[in-house]
Amino acid sequence: MAIQFSNMTLSANGKMKDFLVCGEPADSEDLEGWTAYEDFVSQLPDGTDVHADVDTYLYGGEEIVEATPEEVAYMTMRCARDYRFLSEHCHNIGSSEFDFQTDSPAFGFQNLI
Repeated sequence: MAIQFSNMTLSANGKMKDFLVCGEPADSEDLEGWTAYEDFVSQLPDGTDVHADVDTYLYGGEEIVEATPEEVAYMTMRCARDYRFLSEHCHNIGSSEFDFQTDSPAFGFQNLI
């Protein structure tokens, strides 16, 4: 079994954040729920342009399955212990990128008063 996961690099306003996620994200909706993503975008003003670089990896062999959050946590731990983990123990199967804007505030009830 080969687990598939991606190394994300988000950049905006001179800030960058690297973190691992399951599968191969194609847009910001695929990142929702990941603490690293939520923390990064929460520190940016609404309407900020964000660039995402995606490097997708396989760890293991044979049948490809999307990594679970627990497996991503394990891969994150391995990367923290060995900065060469991705390059020496995983197979990069591709790179992609996408752009998105941070959300504008939702219309709240306070605006009705």
